[in-house]
Amino acid sequence: MPGDRASPVPAGTAVLAGIGLAVLGHLLAVAAMGVAARLTGGARGSDVDLDAGARFGVVYAMLCTYAVVQAFLLANVLLLSAYGGPRLKAGLFAGWGGGLVLIVSVVASWFVPGAA
Repeated sequence: MPGDRASPVPAGTAVLAGIGLAVLGHLLAVAAMGVAARLTGGARGSDVDLDAGARFGVVYAMLCTYAVVQAFLLANVLLLSAYGGPRLKAGLFAGWGGGLVLIVSVVASWFVPGAA
């Protein structure tokens, strides 16, 4: 019967692979933000005197880097989901969305008084 064919890949493996790829992409985005902070003068220790303009420059470079890397990550998720099966697609979007919510909620908690 056509519906009885066994898949060579277990059902959950494709979903887990998609989640793993998306989470790896988010880790690379965070690493790219660290590199951007280092290159613009931030994250060099407590003895560095950054005035308000320099702090803004560091944050702006990090924000722009994060936006570009997230756009690249979303483009890759869309590309891989077009060629993968429905389970890989579900895993990719779950990993990308979950990672984005996690990162944004951590950053937002820094701005809530008493949360950190």
